[in-house]
Amino acid sequence: MEQRPIILGVPDRLEPHVLATAADLSGALGTRLLCVHVNAAGYLIEELPDGTIRSAPLDPESGEEAIARFPEELLLQLHAQLDGTGLDWQVHATAGGPAQQLAWLAVRHDAVLIVLGVRQRSLASIIHELLNGSVAVQLAHRHHHPVLLVPARPAESAEQDQRP
Repeated sequence: MEQRPIILGVPDRLEPHVLATAADLSGALGTRLLCVHVNAAGYLIEELPDGTIRSAPLDPESGEEAIARFPEELLLQLHAQLDGTGLDWQVHATAGGPAQQLAWLAVRHDAVLIVLGVRQRSLASIIHELLNGSVAVQLAHRHHHPVLLVPARPAESAEQDQRP
């Protein structure tokens, strides 16, 4: 039987403390950490037998279908923070609605839980949530796996962490 993972929703900008929290939980529970990036500007066409995802952009004028790839910058961040920890971790890239894709993967892998970071509130994030809804709220209301929300760090706390 496949090990039940913790699924970490990886946004375009991943806060180090969110990754650290997911990694700590994964280590404490002795389970795999599945880091998932969802391209919300595209949609899933098919999953190939090797697990590769083919996707297409929502805007038909912007290009043709492509293979969903985990963003290189985020992959480097994961390696920098997780290599050497002894954790069993892997990445997965997909496309579509983030809440729907995370929920689908949680069911498919019988995940222990889903971990998401909460963004600092800004006018842009409020407008985004009004137009698209919150991924966390969608998962909490329409899904049966536990969802852990890691709060954003106050700006002064984040600055102190980066000081030598």
